[in-house]
Amino acid sequence: MIMVDLLEFGGQSFLSLLPEVMAERLVSAGVAVRFEDGETVHLRGDIRPGLSIVKSGAVRFSIPGIDGSSVTSSILGGGHSFGEATLFAKLPRTHDAIAVGATTINQISKARFDKIFDEEPGLARIMLEATTTRLYSVLEFMDDLRRHPLNVRVAKIIFSMAQSSKVENVIEISQSDFAFTLGVSRVSIGKALAGLQSDGLIKLGYGKISIANYDQLNNWITDHSVLAPLARN
Repeated sequence: MIMVDLLEFGGQSFLSLLPEVMAERLVSAGVAVRFEDGETVHLRGDIRPGLSIVKSGAVRFSIPGIDGSSVTSSILGGGHSFGEATLFAKLPRTHDAIAVGATTINQISKARFDKIFDEEPGLARIMLEATTTRLYSVLEFMDDLRRHPLNVRVAKIIFSMAQSSKVENVIEISQSDFAFTLGVSRVSIGKALAGLQSDGLIKLGYGKISIANYDQLNNWITDHSVLAPLARN
């Protein structure tokens, strides 16, 4: 199961950015709702405002097509939030949200969120940081789609995700989820990963990828990128 947001490569979860007392207050203001694997959390077009924080499990976000197809854009794991646009811009949900495995979500109503938001000035700054980081990653991701072949995009994602991994130089991700998020076939992802493994950059395992040599992977990405990678603090 993926425990990170694939469009927020290496980014910290929303809850991890909050001071402990503030995080506890925000979580306690919500109602814990449990979802089974594959159960719908919300659908595209839903206008109900509120902030949702993933307590356990994960949520897959996808955009449904008129022809019945569906393209996954991201998967959020524990500590990540969604629904900010419904609170601050009164916009409808843009994606279907589906539980991945047994999932529990703290759902905070707009009224309760607004009360905390007004009483905790620091919350606005933290939410702005989290939202800006996500936007930054999305813009970089979109530019990579135009400029780089699949193997380079995959290598960059692996490198970035490893920076926030709980286990040093190891990320938990299935090849199927990789394929869904990048909008390519499972076969294409398999070939890209196999190529990186043949180059001695990574080692594939069941539901995980290990980086053989962090510096070597970083140098490989730099050599194969159109633009020099940006350093992040």
